[in-house]
Amino acid sequence: MSTPQAEVKHNEGKGQETGKFKFTHDWLKPHLPYWEQTLSCLKNRKINVLEIGAFEGRSTTWILEELCKDPESKLITVDIFVKIFPDNDNETTFHENIKKTRKEKQIEVIKIKSFDALINLNHKKMMNFDFIYIDGSHESHDVLSDAILSWNLLKEGGIMILDDYKWDFFEEEYLNPRIAIDSFLRCYQTQIEIIFKSYQVAIKKVIKEGTETIREGKTID
Repeated sequence: MSTPQAEVKHNEGKGQETGKFKFTHDWLKPHLPYWEQTLSCLKNRKINVLEIGAFEGRSTTWILEELCKDPESKLITVDIFVKIFPDNDNETTFHENIKKTRKEKQIEVIKIKSFDALINLNHKKMMNFDFIYIDGSHESHDVLSDAILSWNLLKEGGIMILDDYKWDFFEEEYLNPRIAIDSFLRCYQTQIEIIFKSYQVAIKKVIKEGTETIREGKTID
C-alpha cells in the first residue's frame, strides 16, 4: 500500500502477529481463502511474480512462502514505502519480515514509483509474469496505469489480482479504484476471463477472438 488513506481500507487484523512475522495490519487475511483456491495452480512450479505495493510485506511473505517454493522462482516487489502511519516504519518492518522467509535471493525490491518501474520492465522485456498483484496507489488514475502497464507483462494464462475494488474513501467516484478497474476490464474484455469479483478482482489472461463491426455508413475519413 502506498497512499496515505490506506488506514480506512479494512478494519480487520490490526496489531496482529502472523506466525513468525510481525504486521501492524493484516489486510490480506480476509482474501486468503480466495488466493489459496485461485493460485494453487502456481504452487510447486518455477514462476515469476510481480507485486505492486508491499507496505509491511504481508502479501510478499505469503507469495514467497506459498508460491515461490521452487528456488528458481522470482518475485519483483515495487513500492516507494511511504509512511502511511506516523509511528510506523513500514519499510524497516518489510525488510525484517523478508529476512525471516530466508528467501532474500528470490526477491528484488524496486523502490521507485510503479509507473516508472513498469515502464522500465516493459522496455527491458526481460521477464514475463505468471502472477501479478496490484495493490499500490489507491487513486483511480494510478490503478488504471498499473493495470495497463502490468497487463503487457503478464503471460497468457497468467493471473492478475487487483485490490480495493470496493474501496470508497473519496466522495468523488472518479477518484476511487472501482472506476479504473471497471474501465480496464471493459477495454481488455477480449483478453480477460474473470475468476472472481468482490473486494478484490481476480482475472486470467485468456486471449479470445473479438469482433470489429463497422457501423453502417461509417468511413475512416
